[in-house]
Amino acid sequence: MIPNETNVKNNRNNFVQIRLGEVDEQKEHIFEEPVKQPLKKECKLLDLCEQNQDFLDKYHQHLNLNYRKITTIQNYYYHVRKFLQWMNKPMKEVTKEDMLNWRGYLLHTYMKNGNARRVASANHFTKWLGREDLKIPVPCQEHSNKIVLSEQELNDYLETSKTDPFWHMIALFQIDGLLRPSEFSYIKLSNLDLDNQTLYLDDTKTGNNYIILSPRLEQAINDYLPFRRPKPEFEEYLIIIPNGTYKGKAPKPFGGYINRTTKQIAQKAGITKYVAPYIIKPSSITLDFNKQVNPKIIQRKARHRKIETTLRYDHVSDDMVRKYFEKMNSPTKYAVDSMEHNQEVGYF
Repeated sequence: MIPNETNVKNNRNNFVQIRLGEVDEQKEHIFEEPVKQPLKKECKLLDLCEQNQDFLDKYHQHLNLNYRKITTIQNYYYHVRKFLQWMNKPMKEVTKEDMLNWRGYLLHTYMKNGNARRVASANHFTKWLGREDLKIPVPCQEHSNKIVLSEQELNDYLETSKTDPFWHMIALFQIDGLLRPSEFSYIKLSNLDLDNQTLYLDDTKTGNNYIILSPRLEQAINDYLPFRRPKPEFEEYLIIIPNGTYKGKAPKPFGGYINRTTKQIAQKAGITKYVAPYIIKPSSITLDFNKQVNPKIIQRKARHRKIETTLRYDHVSDDMVRKYFEKMNSPTKYAVDSMEHNQEVGYF
């Protein structure tokens, strides 16, 4: 006797038994009821209660009024909505124990590093709601030795960018100006004060701010200006897309165009590592640290409020450690290199 077919009328776990010798003579089984096709997997999105939906709508308005970056608003809103759906009860009834149970669910279900954003979003929401008693600890993240470009790779990136005035200006804004990808779209000609080597930045992540233009960045801007071909409605913007569907327009704030341009430069430079704008920035900061530049100067360049933020960008690669040991094995060369670095940064 072998299991052959499932009987729909009874139980799908009960098999119709057919003798081995009767398999060929067995007539095709006709089901009296149509077999239901398995349902496609759907996301379980629970409807929020009226009170929580009202809170969520008002919170969304708060985000739109107080935050500029669309991605920041979307991330907060998405994680808070998922949090409310999991709670599945009015926020007035939520207790600290509920919050800790939700945190335990996250730690059991999701990857470790993503949970910091989820918990931080919920804490942000409960604080806005006036329920600071619900605040819970943000899970620790796993620290990894992030990808950084070596000094040679960063130089190759910069040298390759010189083939195009637009590329070269973008590369120097990343390396010398340490601009965030989204900040490129907001640069206006009126923000430039080339006489004082200053670029003013409005409504950035750290508020209204400005950067000091390096001489080579200032020159790159002047070299790029004759090639700029904006559409009339984008005449006031500095960064203008030179070709493609959005030719003549300023890039959008989410930074996608700057990200693609960065990858194009890196690919042409023959860099095999993964390269993105947020790889160029820590690479440039790490290079400054390796040259023993004063951390306060690096902090000012990066426009960080706290020095701790700047120090987090100091990523040391394995190759850098190996080169350090090589220098240590030849003391004379190490001493000469150290003296040259000190002279470059003005210690002598």
